[in-house]
Amino acid sequence: MKPLQTQELKVIGVKVINLKKKFNSFFALKGIDLTIDKPGLYGLIGPNGAGKTTLFKCITGLLTPTEGKVILNNTEVNRKLLFQKNVFGFIPEDVGLYGNLSARDFLHILAGLHGLDKAQRKKRVQEIVDFVGIKYSPNKIVRYLSTGQKRLLLIAGVLLHDPDILIFDESLNGLDPVVRSHVSNLMKELSKDKIVFYSSHILTDIWKLSDEVFVLNNGLLVEHDTPLNIIKKITKNVYYIESDEYETVFSYLEEFSSIEKIEIEGNKVLFQIKSKNAIDESKEILRKVIEKHSILSFGYYEPDLDQLFIKMVSSNED
Repeated sequence: MKPLQTQELKVIGVKVINLKKKFNSFFALKGIDLTIDKPGLYGLIGPNGAGKTTLFKCITGLLTPTEGKVILNNTEVNRKLLFQKNVFGFIPEDVGLYGNLSARDFLHILAGLHGLDKAQRKKRVQEIVDFVGIKYSPNKIVRYLSTGQKRLLLIAGVLLHDPDILIFDESLNGLDPVVRSHVSNLMKELSKDKIVFYSSHILTDIWKLSDEVFVLNNGLLVEHDTPLNIIKKITKNVYYIESDEYETVFSYLEEFSSIEKIEIEGNKVLFQIKSKNAIDESKEILRKVIEKHSILSFGYYEPDLDQLFIKMVSSNED
């Protein structure tokens, strides 16, 4: 069942322009530009301290940018404009719940804060509870809920006012596989007519779920594309040679003018060929290496997600 009431067709979007945020002398964000102009699932990844939470808090108006601006649904974010709070729903990473309330009371209080009268609250809360899939007793006290139960309650809470934009900061982390799969399915359903912008350290979730991925590092947006295109860009014409003599092989490969980039990963030497005939060139390079060195294996480089993540952020270090 869809939890959302039928709405008039309208443009929804997030636009961030030259966003900078400074804490004392430290710039957590150094000039972010991004645009999301249609419903979908958008993943944000980056190492700890990259600025992900700061970016989310600036988008939602919880932090005031040092420079630049944020536009939600064609209106610039302003902490004084209360109506904007109806545009988005935000679950921060370190959110707290009212532990002494029942789950039902928690949702009814939130619904009341959004201006729903008693009759509306009852109907809306039930719609959202059914959609989110909360199965535990509504009388259960919040502090006795499991991590997964609390997460579902928080998701229900941010859906009560039917926001166009949902921002989830690390909301998939810390969940068991069953609950994580359930929350992922909720996010996919919501993304059919809403923008769902979320961060996670679980790269398989980001890669599997996201329509587009934003990569943040050192306060800068260093990559933005579909997951497939990111993989293609990073691995284009990249091959590996596995050898016990990898350091010697590395030195030998430096002599080839057709090789653009060389690096070592374990006992593998990775090399990127800039020739248009990369496959033929790689075979010729392999033939020459075999004449001088012992190798264990050779092939097209296909990194796992952790390696891919490291490559994206390490290639953009200050």
